[in-house]
Amino acid sequence: MSTPEVMEGVVHRYIRALNDADLDAIVALYAEDAEVQDPVGTPPHRGHAAIRAFYAGSVALGLKVSLEGPVRACADRAAFAFRVQLTWQGKSTTICPIDIFRFNDAGQIVQMQAIFGAANIAADSIPIDPAIKY
Repeated sequence: MSTPEVMEGVVHRYIRALNDADLDAIVALYAEDAEVQDPVGTPPHRGHAAIRAFYAGSVALGLKVSLEGPVRACADRAAFAFRVQLTWQGKSTTICPIDIFRFNDAGQIVQMQAIFGAANIAADSIPIDPAIKY
């Protein structure tokens, strides 16, 4: 079983790889048969080729990513809130999701679920609710 320290380290490598637009580093965090669902409720991306294609589209948006608090890790899962700044349809946009990673015994991500909705997305000229602690 992956330890909380291993899972937290993977989350930090994930954030760094997103900021660096490093597709190889991102895909290397995932097991060969992993599944990404971003956001939850959309069709999943399964396997390295589909995951690489998904993230290629994401990093092309010029992501700036930062954690918004500590990583929570136990058993085979880690969850973390973070802020993603990007350019979407010519507008500077911020998304504040919570991602949940499920890990295998080798410390690889086997499932990623991104949880966010319309209330968690804002054009930078429209601030996200300051009453919510990000």
